[in-house]
Amino acid sequence: MTDQIIATFTRLPALLAGHPEIARRAERARVVLLLEAGSQGLRLQLEKGQLSVLPAEGPMRGWDIALRAAPVAWADHWRAVPAPDAFDILGMVRHGRMRIEGNFAPFMRHLQVLKDILALPRAAA
Repeated sequence: MTDQIIATFTRLPALLAGHPEIARRAERARVVLLLEAGSQGLRLQLEKGQLSVLPAEGPMRGWDIALRAAPVAWADHWRAVPAPDAFDILGMVRHGRMRIEGNFAPFMRHLQVLKDILALPRAAA
């Protein structure tokens, strides 16, 4: 299941390209997310409305915010109609299904755009 979640993470740039209204709202964003599903992860760089996938490992691989959850939590988040404990990334934290670490300034500044991007696989299902 972890490989499926990582594959979904890598599809996020293409999914964002299909939603110009979200990309337009993300034009001012500049943030690097570390997304982890279990022990595997990758980085997403959002800059000026463009999203790119980067490897998580390596020297000097920085990130602003890390979102860490079990693969099943990500899968639940992307259901067509998620349960209340999986509908929203902040709700997932509240229910102990996700950890958020890092610099909360860019996270809170771009919270709605980040939540919208992370929910894109839900619409693609």
